[in-house]
Amino acid sequence: MNINITDEAVNWFKNEMDLEEGDAIQFYPKYGGDSPFQSGFSIGMAIGSANEPQVTTEKQGISFQIDEKDIWFFDEKDLYVGLKDGEVAYSDESLN
Repeated sequence: MNINITDEAVNWFKNEMDLEEGDAIQFYPKYGGDSPFQSGFSIGMAIGSANEPQVTTEKQGISFQIDEKDIWFFDEKDLYVGLKDGEVAYSDESLN
C-alpha cells in the first residue's frame, strides 16, 4: 500500500494548515460518513506524526503517514490524495 499525493494537494496542505518543511500529516479512519475504503467511515487528517508509521510518503518536505493501527481501514489499497473543487479529495484510484 502507498500514499500518492498530487503537488496541488501538498500545496493545499501547506497553505491551509500552515505547514513547513519537516511537518507531518497523519491520515486515519473516522467513524461516520463514507469513503471508497470502508462504508460508514470517512478519512480524517491531523497534523503530527503517527505513533507507529506503517505507510509513509514524503513530498515537498512534508511527510504523509498512516499509523499501523489504522492500516485495516485502507484494505490493502493505495490512498490517492488530490484536489476536487478546491478541496482535498481521497480515493482508492488515481485522481489525475
